[in-house]
Amino acid sequence: MEMLLAVVLLGLALGLALLSWLILVGWRWRRRRRQVLWEDALKEIYSAKQEGRSLTPVELGGHLGRSVSSVLRLNQELEAAGLLRSHAGLLDLTETGERLGLHVLRGHRLWERYLSDEARLPLNRLHAAAESAEHNLTDDELNILADHLGHPRTDPHGDIIPTATGKFLPREQTPLTDWPCGQAAVVVHIEDEPREVLNQILRAGLRPGTVLRVIEHNAAAIICQTAAGRCTLSPVLAAHVDVRPAAEGEELAGPVVTLAELPLGQEAEVLGLSQHCTGLERRRLLDLGFTPGARIEAVLTSAKDSAHAYHIRETLIALRKEQAQDVLIRRPAAQTHVTSGSTAVSPC
Repeated sequence: MEMLLAVVLLGLALGLALLSWLILVGWRWRRRRRQVLWEDALKEIYSAKQEGRSLTPVELGGHLGRSVSSVLRLNQELEAAGLLRSHAGLLDLTETGERLGLHVLRGHRLWERYLSDEARLPLNRLHAAAESAEHNLTDDELNILADHLGHPRTDPHGDIIPTATGKFLPREQTPLTDWPCGQAAVVVHIEDEPREVLNQILRAGLRPGTVLRVIEHNAAAIICQTAAGRCTLSPVLAAHVDVRPAAEGEELAGPVVTLAELPLGQEAEVLGLSQHCTGLERRRLLDLGFTPGARIEAVLTSAKDSAHAYHIRETLIALRKEQAQDVLIRRPAAQTHVTSGSTAVSPC
């Protein structure tokens, strides 16, 4: 009987211990979710302020996917914590709130840059992946990451990455909806939200670094000429794309040929590296000699054709196929055709 009682008491003790542990885990989980929500709100308000805008509670709710009543409770919590203040229905951050907003925004954009440069993650998957990582980085880890990436100025979507002190380097940019017909431009920024909008822009062939020329602009569509051909965007989509004037030498070149397309035994001239090749990968290829004007020959291939060896600058270098696709070349028998002077321009 005593043994049975001891077993029952032990079971009760274990049950209470398990229940206490579950309550603690649940409390920490809810607290962590609330902290993430706070940081997401501070990031959105800080980002809007850097763009010269002020958010209303309704707009903040739209960014966070929250109801108005939920955002009002959130604002009260942030105000009570000394992170937020409201003026005439507009949200503003305190000094402490700005520091936290800067930290989360900088972490998000640096992590996107890391995932693009190091993990080669496509543009339409970067935002969601960085959303989870941005809440787990300390100031020291952010500084180490920035050093590792070479202190990039922008993330892969073209958003400016602030410095640790909150400095945003200025950049000229104009919405594609306001760009005049006939003038060459370079895409410098694409909004990464909503994701479906980003996917449609990417399917149209536009990315940061794409050179284009608006050839027709009307109430229903904006038609652009790029090196890959024509693309048509609705004004709603075009409003998510920012461009700058094309510099001298930035032209609408014909279809790009990459090193991955060079047959074995043939030679070519390196024209440069793809705009999508950035960070450490870009520096590595430049250090290996893949610079404009270099002569290169494809000499060996792997068993499954997943990698080739190239003779460049008296050195034999092996590249994977995805690396070779970042190297732009010109074959001696087929010079690149420039269409900038012959593109027909329709009146806007």
